[in-house]
Amino acid sequence: MSRLAKSVGFCAACGLVATALLDCSSSSTGASSSGVACSSISPDAATTTDPDTCYPDNDGINNETYTIEIAVNDTGFTSTGGDDDAGAKNIIATQNDSQVTLKLVNNGTKPHGFKVGCVSVCSSYPTLPAGCSPMACFPSNSTIAPIMPGASATITFDTPTPDGLIYPFSSSAPDDGNVPGLNQGQWSLM
Repeated sequence: MSRLAKSVGFCAACGLVATALLDCSSSSTGASSSGVACSSISPDAATTTDPDTCYPDNDGINNETYTIEIAVNDTGFTSTGGDDDAGAKNIIATQNDSQVTLKLVNNGTKPHGFKVGCVSVCSSYPTLPAGCSPMACFPSNSTIAPIMPGASATITFDTPTPDGLIYPFSSSAPDDGNVPGLNQGQWSLM
């Protein structure tokens, strides 16, 4: 089975898992001598500490390389890889601090794009050292502006450091905001 088959799958049922992971206060344990409770830090707090210090790797695996191919149409995202995940929907799974080359093909009748949203890190990191942000985001170069029907776009970027989290992804086209299948994607960083 290819690395893509093992690491990229799409699944609409994972929305409930994401909702549970985004509930910051249920995982917080309060301040300790090594840091402060994640839930007590303002989401717009200044970040001054190195990400590796803030977010120790949960599984010890990172620095992987992934090639992910997905198609978007007027109703959702689908894996297009020639592996076991082809045809599955709405979930991408990769390691943190890893390089991803993502190809998006627009099979729809309107422009569609790709973007990954930010999440609270509190479910995986309930106590943070001072100077660490309680929010994590994919880099700005992980966004694909809307592309025309029949077009494709390829980008390369590094995934964020905080792992054990599910980041939401959606179409970046403004007109896609009301289409459920274009707003229910989940990127799991292991």
